[in-house]
Amino acid sequence: MLHALYPLSRLIGRASELWCKAPFVYVNGKEVWDGGGALSGPQQTGLLLQWNSTVKTSTGPDPNRTDTESPHGALVDLLDVCELKKTPEELNKEEMHEDVHKPLHYVNQMETPAASVCDGNVGVRVCRRSERTNSDVNLSESALGCLEETNDSEFSSIEYQSHSDIDNMLSAFNQLDAHAETDREVDSSMSNRLTHPSTDIFLGFDSDAGNEALGSPVFDLAALLADSQQVQTPAEPIGWHFPVGLGLSQMCYCPYVQFPDVSYYPALQDSDGIEVMWRVWEDLSETHTGAFGDTAAVFDFSIMSYNILAQDLLEANPQLYTHCPEEVLVWDQRLRTILKELQIWEPDIICLQEVQEDHFLEQIYPVLTDMGYTCIYKRRTGTKTDGCAVCYHSDRFTQLSINLLEFRQSDCELLDRDNVGIVLLLQPMAGQNEAFSPICVANTHLLFNPRRGDVKLAQLAIVFAEIDIMIKKCRSEGRRCEVVLCGDFNALPNSPLWNFITTGQLYYHGLPAWMVSGQLDLSYKIHHMRLFSPLWPSSLGITDGCQYRSDAQTAASDNRQYSAEFLCQLRYCPAACVRPADLELMPGVTDKTPDPEDMDMFSSRFGHALHHALSLRSAYSPVQPDTQTAVVSSLNSEGGAMVDYIFFSSRRTGSAAAEESAAGLKLLGRLSLLSAADLWSLRGLPNEAFPSDHLSLIVKLQLPPV
Repeated sequence: MLHALYPLSRLIGRASELWCKAPFVYVNGKEVWDGGGALSGPQQTGLLLQWNSTVKTSTGPDPNRTDTESPHGALVDLLDVCELKKTPEELNKEEMHEDVHKPLHYVNQMETPAASVCDGNVGVRVCRRSERTNSDVNLSESALGCLEETNDSEFSSIEYQSHSDIDNMLSAFNQLDAHAETDREVDSSMSNRLTHPSTDIFLGFDSDAGNEALGSPVFDLAALLADSQQVQTPAEPIGWHFPVGLGLSQMCYCPYVQFPDVSYYPALQDSDGIEVMWRVWEDLSETHTGAFGDTAAVFDFSIMSYNILAQDLLEANPQLYTHCPEEVLVWDQRLRTILKELQIWEPDIICLQEVQEDHFLEQIYPVLTDMGYTCIYKRRTGTKTDGCAVCYHSDRFTQLSINLLEFRQSDCELLDRDNVGIVLLLQPMAGQNEAFSPICVANTHLLFNPRRGDVKLAQLAIVFAEIDIMIKKCRSEGRRCEVVLCGDFNALPNSPLWNFITTGQLYYHGLPAWMVSGQLDLSYKIHHMRLFSPLWPSSLGITDGCQYRSDAQTAASDNRQYSAEFLCQLRYCPAACVRPADLELMPGVTDKTPDPEDMDMFSSRFGHALHHALSLRSAYSPVQPDTQTAVVSSLNSEGGAMVDYIFFSSRRTGSAAAEESAAGLKLLGRLSLLSAADLWSLRGLPNEAFPSDHLSLIVKLQLPPV
């Protein structure tokens, strides 16, 4: 039964193919022939067997092959080579998804010589055709280059012929052109195509349209060769890309951004000849217009306070400068920037902190001397190598008195640190008919330790006591004395220590020591070291008013077991305010109750408060005046803060005498500070523009005439 039905089914299939005309389909907007529909299962099976046989037979040389083969045979050899790399499983997979498959033996064999070309290690039969019209198929050398990737073992048995046979192969393709012209005129039914194979070389695609129709491996190669010659694909730009558009059919390319250096911080631009001023000068003279009347008789001077960061301290604390490039931490580079800044501003008075002794004596002092400065230096005690320095212009000031301070006291356990200070009394130089009050300039660097606020208060009390000596010396001569206090105080704005300087009083009884400077928040701890009276021993010789005790006071306190001052402290103590039960009532004597004003806890008579008679004002505001953003004067890897200040004696107002109301210094201008965000945008501190982890403070003050 099977033998009877199988030939009948083949006959019916062949008749249906001859009867039905192959439909046309549209690919990429062009009308192409789809090959008459998909192949049936037996046809696909037959094709698979033929392809497998083709691969097997192509592995060895054909002894019967001659140079008189038709061009179609040469093309078949080329296509057979392309199929050598495909396994039967891959070919079977391709058959199941293709609509048109034409066996290779359908290609007409024409009597035209063919040739093969070899290129050394790999032998490939190359077929080239002459240039045709846009509708023809072009076999380009660039597309045929893909055939050269075949292993040597696969083509070891392919015949090699001389290069002179290329001309024969090209002439064979010229004959193919003639046949292709005839193919374009044939647009008949499918039967005509099958019965006249010599007039149509079927390669799985329409030669007129040059477009695909899901062809066989023969078609895939031809389409690749045609597209490679007709479509010039532009080189993809270097960069990253991603698909966009409808169906992600388009590709968007973005070039790589080239950076000069790989760094977290932006590269510093070369600014030769262009000076970028990150800090601006704030002119405040308009707010004080007409304060002193005749401006020709006043004395204007500028003063700088600058912590230049000693190199020894920088190298001893590398964890504070992990954000800085190594080149900005080199001392020679920092020294040039420091000296350049001093030469640009050239203030009348310079107060420096953290000045390394050898660097100052060998490098800084000679330069400042050549600029006309007179310099005073004080190194810290102990093994420390840095200290403080005060320099002033010799043509503007005359030195009246000087006192170098050492805060370490051998007989005082509280004062066991190596910080120092300088107190200098300068006389402004004016004309013959002009007279100005002397100026007391103090420069210090208080202890950094945030937990030891008691030590900072004791060191500051010593500075105030030395300033008081200078003021008393001037008063003994019948002159006033203005005060300018500069330095690194290691205290935040509005902290108890800052308020003590600006307000003149501080109630410290029970105050936690860490709270004095405000640098550190230790409120989470249960136990705190607190301040109690007396803050320092009497052997220091300094009162709670930050003044040295006079000889009479010292002698009186030594001769009596209980001094009057000590007894007055007990006048309104809690025990004294409790009335004994057996105390006899005596009108006007034992029935008197304390006045609430007398029990003011902030009164200095109780010994729990510090006070000073100086009227000091900070030249810098803790916030920027326009943006109200907090400013900083110091910044490192652990953060930034405002710890450097310039305080000056301000004018007295109110009920004071007329001569005192006109006294005091007036602020004319200042060099603005920056916020922490601004400094981080410049790679933090230090950097190429600012050589220290502190910013310099520069103000311009005006001294009224006597």
